[in-house]
Amino acid sequence: MSYTGYKAHDLLAVGLDAKTVKGQKRGYLTGILYGAPAMTSGVMNTCTYSTEGCRTACLFTAGRAAFTPSIITGRINKTKWYHAEPETFITKLRLDIASLIRKAKRQRLIPCVRLNGTTDIPKLAMQMAAEFPELTCYDYTKIPRPWLRTRANYHLTFSLSENNESDAREALAHGVNVAVVFKTKKGHALPTHYMGHEVIDGDLTDLRFTDKHASDGRAVIVGVRAKGKAKRDVSGFVKLEALTVTR
Repeated sequence: MSYTGYKAHDLLAVGLDAKTVKGQKRGYLTGILYGAPAMTSGVMNTCTYSTEGCRTACLFTAGRAAFTPSIITGRINKTKWYHAEPETFITKLRLDIASLIRKAKRQRLIPCVRLNGTTDIPKLAMQMAAEFPELTCYDYTKIPRPWLRTRANYHLTFSLSENNESDAREALAHGVNVAVVFKTKKGHALPTHYMGHEVIDGDLTDLRFTDKHASDGRAVIVGVRAKGKAKRDVSGFVKLEALTVTR
């Protein structure tokens, strides 16, 4: 398969969803690389620690993608390109990141990139963070020991699923914030504490690297409300409000 046609398209989605628009209001221009999660591409597993719950609830087909099949096809083809021709893919990614940095400068915004919008490939993100030290990179991850992969300009938030609580607690103990999806309805307040840690509202922005620790210096739970297919979760991936109010 030739990827020549895809090389003319931007790999990074910039300002295409509500959260990144909120980020612009805070002074940041965000570019997100969306690929095909888990084994959706058919050529590689991009989420080695994914679970049944997170795969079912994945935002891969949410938003505009739910009504635009070409977006899904594009994300699959990006992943196939990365798998088949990693060198040419990374060359294009470098160009797109450099373009994002220039655009942010023109708009007097701070550039940032999330290289795993719907994947979990630490190698790619760490490489780009090293090559662009002036750029802030950030991701969510389910891969254990995230504190070993963070860098001065690469921030990670660990994601809780239905079967990785011990890894999440270890991340919290090492100062890494943990994202938790709750069955809290839109417009309703999230629980104040979970797993013994303060909960902050992760729906206000996607800029996870701006999240603060609690007043006592401990890591926090980044609470997000279930959206799309996640509202129907029965796997335990989405946490019940009733189980989150005690410390």
